[in-house]
Amino acid sequence: MIATLAEAALRSLVLGGVVWFGLYLFRVRNPHVHMTAWIVVLLASLAMPFVMHWPTLTITRLPLPMPMPDDVVPADISMLETPQPALAMPPGAAVVAPARGGFSINWWLVATIVYAGVAGLLLLRLAIGLCLTWRLARAAQPVSGATMIGADVRVSRDVGGPVTFGSTILVPPQFAGWDAKKRLAVLAHEGAHVANGDFYILLLASLNRAVFWFSPFSWWQLARLAELAEIISDAEAIEVIDDRLSYAEILLDFASTVKPRPVELAMARASTVRARVERIIAAAAMPVAVGWRKRLWIAAAIVPAVIVSAGMIAYRTPEPAPVAAETGEVPAQHYRPFVNFYAMGPSSVFAIFREGDELYGQLTGQRRLRLTVGSDGTASYAASSGEITFSAEAERRSSELMLRMNGRDIRAVRVAEMPTAAAEPAALDQYVGWYRVAPNRVLTVRRDGDRLQVQETVQGQAALLTEGTDVFSIHGDNLLIFLRDAQAKVSRVLVQNAVFGARLAPRIDAAVAQAIEADFARRVAEVPDRFREQVPVAGGKDLILRGIEDLRRGTPNYDRMSAPLAAKIHRQLNETQATFAALGAVEWLFFRGVGPGGYDIYGAKFENGTAEFRLLLEPDGKVGDVLFRADGNDELGGIVLCAEEANVRGYAGTSPIRIMVYNEMGEDIQVFNLDAGGNRRMQSLVRPNATWAATTTVNNPWVIADKSGRCMEILVPGRQTRFHNVEASNIGAKPGRAARRAVPIANGEEMLRRYIESVGKGRPDYEHMTPEVADLTRQQLPFDQAILARLGALRAVSFRGVTALDSDIYVAQFANGSAEWRIGVRNGTITKIALGPNF
Repeated sequence: MIATLAEAALRSLVLGGVVWFGLYLFRVRNPHVHMTAWIVVLLASLAMPFVMHWPTLTITRLPLPMPMPDDVVPADISMLETPQPALAMPPGAAVVAPARGGFSINWWLVATIVYAGVAGLLLLRLAIGLCLTWRLARAAQPVSGATMIGADVRVSRDVGGPVTFGSTILVPPQFAGWDAKKRLAVLAHEGAHVANGDFYILLLASLNRAVFWFSPFSWWQLARLAELAEIISDAEAIEVIDDRLSYAEILLDFASTVKPRPVELAMARASTVRARVERIIAAAAMPVAVGWRKRLWIAAAIVPAVIVSAGMIAYRTPEPAPVAAETGEVPAQHYRPFVNFYAMGPSSVFAIFREGDELYGQLTGQRRLRLTVGSDGTASYAASSGEITFSAEAERRSSELMLRMNGRDIRAVRVAEMPTAAAEPAALDQYVGWYRVAPNRVLTVRRDGDRLQVQETVQGQAALLTEGTDVFSIHGDNLLIFLRDAQAKVSRVLVQNAVFGARLAPRIDAAVAQAIEADFARRVAEVPDRFREQVPVAGGKDLILRGIEDLRRGTPNYDRMSAPLAAKIHRQLNETQATFAALGAVEWLFFRGVGPGGYDIYGAKFENGTAEFRLLLEPDGKVGDVLFRADGNDELGGIVLCAEEANVRGYAGTSPIRIMVYNEMGEDIQVFNLDAGGNRRMQSLVRPNATWAATTTVNNPWVIADKSGRCMEILVPGRQTRFHNVEASNIGAKPGRAARRAVPIANGEEMLRRYIESVGKGRPDYEHMTPEVADLTRQQLPFDQAILARLGALRAVSFRGVTALDSDIYVAQFANGSAEWRIGVRNGTITKIALGPNF
């Protein structure tokens, strides 16, 4: 809000400067022309926060032939929104115990509070003045007489001289004893104020000053409009009595007795009367009145300046000529990997993949990572909630697996494996039905002749390809394995996704499926307005605060949670309790916005760090879901040279932090955590154009290596390194060097425009996305499509900066609002995409 008001004030200042220069250039002296011009500027200033960016000039430009070198920064590119680079870490810095971060001040919050306080005081002062003067006018006694015809003149004992309030003229009791010329001058002056509507014009100017009190131009506007109103009324009074000197004496007399309230128009104020008297005496002739037609021409002359000051320039890159698609049918691709699936609970699955001599693991909702196998045959998987270990030999020969996680033993039962036995003829009707893949999503299986069709809630259909007995796939990528109960009936399905892992979905009846889809449809219908309005759900903040305290004590209130959330919290209680104990007491919690999925986003400041919460409330008031991300403390983190790896030691820090690494190397990379002895452990493999994330502690170092294990850089988690992009241009770069771009990716804006257009139509171009982006787009499609429909037509896209993950930040202006997009593009493919509120 502060940024929007500041931008509107600056645009109004520019508009005012243009109008002032135009009046000066053409040597305009008539106060009626000045008054008309500045009224137009006042109305434009009040409307500026709502109309700016609306007029858009789109300029077509050719794409750059090649990316700009990293070390070239054009002088006209603003770097205010560009993230700071990671700082270099001197040798041995990672072994020093972290100092507690100092007190962190949210300056945006402070600025908002100061703005609201001053604006509130000015508005309160204006409202009190209106109320008191209105009561004074009501209590005044009307004056009747032949000379008063056509004017609402009242006598009030509370005024010392003539003043105007709305269309009412208030005069003191001495009015009847004044001579005829003085009464005539007073009525002519105040009547001119009433006829010109000066009270209402200055009321709008006062409102404009209260809203834009931080802008000197708003104060100048009010003073200038008041000055012009008096000049015009003085001219009217002089023309009526035809005696300048007598009128000047009347003004001097009133200036010493009248003390008007803020919303009254007094005939003479002590602060301005001297200049008015000098102007009256020096004037050679009275200004000529301006008719309404000439006023319209004046306003029409200023409108182009208003449009330019409120508008913006958007750039577009012409679409390349389409490449002719090859005709012909693509042969079906079957599922190839060797994998065993182990059930860890009602829905969670741990999958173990074999590729030659290499082992990989994937837990539901997490990434597929290479397993580290120790000399004793123990394999380990670096799950985000804690390391999972098991016997690699037992996995080969047993249908059950004992997993060790955070000091607990978890019995996992093998429920499926691939490849499976060859398919035998089977009735397809036995698979037809509904399966709950998530608390708010249903997988519907239908029969279409001699094949099956599958559709997830509010998503498109896909044909299933037979892979074996009870096993099907979608294009050879995502698996569906139907599982049977003791009576050999299909009771659930295992859905395996390359990005999000495998999940067990129980079979449900039609009534339950309809209820789930109706609830999902309700969310999709509510999200667009919530995203546009950015207003939190009532009671959300208190629920988070109570939940934090309950988790710190280890006694969560499961009655306030949905069944799936309660199961998740119960399963991760020990780890979650330890995390909140490490963070310490909550110092403050503040609302950040509403995400595109309908989650309320809150930032939290703890004694030992910061974090982000995303809260989803159900219609019954229960918490449907909570997403938590630890963001560390004020320590910056940094990059350590590989030559210093022998000197770097790991330790358990005090502030939890979630780090995210994106692989843009074009080949596999590996991530290792260093233990207290400096040894690598918890090996993870990150595929090209894929993201790896883990929750660790500030300053606990991680080695990023190539696929052979050769160190490329050492990441020390901190505020500036929690999002890290691994790319060839940064490897070997001098530590501390600014490796961020200051210009957008070539053709990035055009790719974003195409993405927005295709998502709005419900037909995303998945062929030009990485598998990770494509899966995320499918998951979010119903919400994003509904949000775009609510925002309306896209009008402009403006580049704002570059993130630490090398994504371009754009603010998209729509007919009914704005939103922030972050996009990464490489070789014509979208590698990263995110939609969020424009804070």
